[in-house]
Amino acid sequence: MFLKQDKPKDYDCGYNLDLMIEAIPRIEDPEEQLRYAKRVVGLIKQSHPNWVEKNGNSKMAWDYFFELADYDPREHGILNPYESNLPDDAE
Repeated sequence: MFLKQDKPKDYDCGYNLDLMIEAIPRIEDPEEQLRYAKRVVGLIKQSHPNWVEKNGNSKMAWDYFFELADYDPREHGILNPYESNLPDDAE
């Protein structure tokens, strides 16, 4: 009846961030998966403002997202902008 709940992987972001990351592979539309991943990275940026540069970019937030995911986001078309020379437009 109740969802099994472990401690959140990141206490600043909380358990909902874990659920959001887990949901990405279940989204069927690849473009929506990418938009959702950018929302996740945006939440990480908000929760860890000291990781964000003045221009809003954050390599640490993207690296952290890839670290937190229990799967390889690249398999779902989600590329780290700092590894693929894409803009960091996650907000």
